[in-house]
Amino acid sequence: MTGVTRDSISLRGAGVVTVLQPRKGARFTQDSLILADFCRLKPGDRILELGAGTGVISLLLAKKFPSVRLVADEFEAQAYDLLCRNIEENGLSDRIVSADRDVKYLSRSIAPKAFDVIVANPPYTAQGTGRTSPSPERQAARHEQTALLSAWLNRQDLLKNKGRYFIIFAANRTAELISALREKKLEPKVLRFVHSHGQKPASLVMIEAVKSAGISLDVLPPLVMYKTPGVYTEEMRRIYDLP
Repeated sequence: MTGVTRDSISLRGAGVVTVLQPRKGARFTQDSLILADFCRLKPGDRILELGAGTGVISLLLAKKFPSVRLVADEFEAQAYDLLCRNIEENGLSDRIVSADRDVKYLSRSIAPKAFDVIVANPPYTAQGTGRTSPSPERQAARHEQTALLSAWLNRQDLLKNKGRYFIIFAANRTAELISALREKKLEPKVLRFVHSHGQKPASLVMIEAVKSAGISLDVLPPLVMYKTPGVYTEEMRRIYDLP
C-alpha cells in the first residue's frame, strides 16, 4: 500500500510493537499511548477498543497483558485494513479480533454485557466547532462528525456490570464528559489530567469509570509531558520505556 509508514513504539510493560500507519491523515498520537498506559487490566479480561484506528492501543495492551483478549473495532476502511495487517505483523491474531462496525450500531452484532473493559479515544472537538482538516480521515478522528460522545458511551450496553470504561478526552470538556458518563450509569472512579507543560492548563483528561458503581473519585497527580520544549519529563520517559 502506498503512503504508509512502518513505525515502532515502546510502552512500559509492553515492549515494542510495529505499527503500519498512513504517512498523512489519521496517525496515532501520544493520546493513545498514555491511555494505554493508564488502563488497568485484570488477567482474563475481555476488552473492546472503540475507534481503534490502526490498532496501537490494542496492540500495546495485548503485549502488556498476555492473558487478555481484545476486539478492536474500526469503521474507516483504510485504517481497518492497516489494523488487520498490524495485528498479523505483531503475531497477535490469536488474541485480537478486528471488527469493522460503526460504533453507533456495534451492539447489533455483539451480545450485551460481553466485555469486562471498554477503551475509547473518541474525537475531542464538538460538532460544529474548531478548525477543519484538509484530510477527511484526520477530520473524522478529531471532530464529532459521524458519532457524538453519547454514541461512544452508549456502548456501555456491551459492558458487564461493574465493568470498566477507560476514556481520554479534551480537558475543557471534563464537566460534560463526567455528566455524560453518569447519565449512562458509568461512575467516574479515577481521574487524571494531562498537561503539556507544568505551567500550562490541562489539555486532556483520562477517566476510568465503572458501570453501576457507587460514588467516589480518586484524582491522581497530573501527568506532565514535557519539562522543557521537546524534552520529556522523567515520567513520560518511563511510560515510553526510554533509557
